[in-house]
Amino acid sequence: MPKVLINLEGWQDFRGANSGALIFVESSHQTQLPVRDQLNENGKGHFFEPNYETSTWGLASCSNSKGINAVVKAKNRYLVFGTRYEGHNNPSFRNKFVIMGYQQIEKVKDLRSRHVQHYMSMGNAEEADCINLDKAMATWGPMRFVSLEDSFVLTDEQIKAWGLKGRATRQLKLVLEGEALKTVLSHLDSKPDRTEDYITTVEELKAALTETEDAPAET
Repeated sequence: MPKVLINLEGWQDFRGANSGALIFVESSHQTQLPVRDQLNENGKGHFFEPNYETSTWGLASCSNSKGINAVVKAKNRYLVFGTRYEGHNNPSFRNKFVIMGYQQIEKVKDLRSRHVQHYMSMGNAEEADCINLDKAMATWGPMRFVSLEDSFVLTDEQIKAWGLKGRATRQLKLVLEGEALKTVLSHLDSKPDRTEDYITTVEELKAALTETEDAPAET
């Protein structure tokens, strides 16, 4: 399934440094690919980002606005997406922290008004995560995602070898530069691009979610 072309009017060109911010993504337990968790399988919410369909982060919602604002302010050129695999399709990867994709940021836009207005139209503006922020930046740019088996496995030992601090956990905040960034991007670029398969998979999950929401309540 192809990507959706969005209107980029009002988006600003972004020129960042050669660095990549690691972003943790809650991923599905059911799918072959480590796609975002749209069905709330992890009990952390229904996620629609990273939005493979539109090559954006921060367009579908403002739930990650603080993190995106920080990345844009720091002028990191790349968003590097990782997850701790907890699925059932490949036991050899279970509980491993894998980096499965990245975005090269080319454009950014403050979408706080858009998000707040959306929540206001539903009568619950207070639920907008960006309601108390001055801005809610979104990013647009080419994305590349690979299969679970082709992902880059990030270990505590690798982090230490790069001279960085931290452990491979959900809370890890890591900025990759120099050889570390080159190693990760080169690895992902050397593998088949499965982004369209990610899109197809999340569209199937959307359909399943809609069917669940539309199903009549049991009496």
